[in-house]
Amino acid sequence: MNSRFSEKPRPGDIIEISNSDCKDWAIYVGDGHVIHLTPPRLFSRIGSSNIFAFQTGKARVTEEPLESAAWFGMYRVNNHLDNKCRPRPVDDIISSAREMIHSLKTPLFLLNTSKSFVTYLRYGWPCREFSREDPMPGDLIEIHRTNWMRSYEHWAIYVGDSYVVHLGSPDQYSWPHSSNNSGHEVKAVVKYEPLKDVANNDSYKVNNYLDRRFRPCPVDDIVKLAMQKIGEIRSYNVFKSNCEHFVTELRNGHSHSEQAENIDTLSMITLSLALSMSRAPSASA
Repeated sequence: MNSRFSEKPRPGDIIEISNSDCKDWAIYVGDGHVIHLTPPRLFSRIGSSNIFAFQTGKARVTEEPLESAAWFGMYRVNNHLDNKCRPRPVDDIISSAREMIHSLKTPLFLLNTSKSFVTYLRYGWPCREFSREDPMPGDLIEIHRTNWMRSYEHWAIYVGDSYVVHLGSPDQYSWPHSSNNSGHEVKAVVKYEPLKDVANNDSYKVNNYLDRRFRPCPVDDIVKLAMQKIGEIRSYNVFKSNCEHFVTELRNGHSHSEQAENIDTLSMITLSLALSMSRAPSASA
């Protein structure tokens, strides 16, 4: 596969093609081929972002080799809404795309742009936003906690049958603790519990926020690995190994925590302000 890909495309992926003065978008259907909107022959080929061509309503749905569609441009996988919306099944994406091949008419909801065309194919219309979706196996669950001190997010991974696997801190309902806040490690256990018990009347939602940056692992692999970790005693550190780090590594293969980054940034700002105030001359000086 061409080295211009940041990752190898899979059927159903959106391909972003960049030329010198425009962008084209296509759906990868396998075997090195894509389906995308192309302008009619009377327009010079500068990529399917030829706005005037699409405004005529005569753009054609075409299947061709990716190398031909790229037209010497750079291209990459860009499933740009995967962090917000659930993609349609791959077979549905490809069959819908192939049903439109050779069509000269583009439905109104495609908005006559190549990006809207592939977005519709991958996500449907209206798209299924994660925040409004019931969880499916492999999904990350973000649970909003609030106590008398602060609010924060607890994270779990949904494994099916209304159960989740999560990293339970010694007292998950008062996280983060003063010991964690200082960066000290404590012990935590990987738990398998009903989602309703873990949520404990707090609000929650599906939030696969890393999927735009890192392709999720196969669902079966996510669930299998999560189940294998049940009962493990692990080090727990708010900055290095919290509940969010645990579930993002399971789903995306990358340990990441926006919550920890935000806390770390806030701590640095607080420290900087404290140092600035300590160095400021007193009013009596």
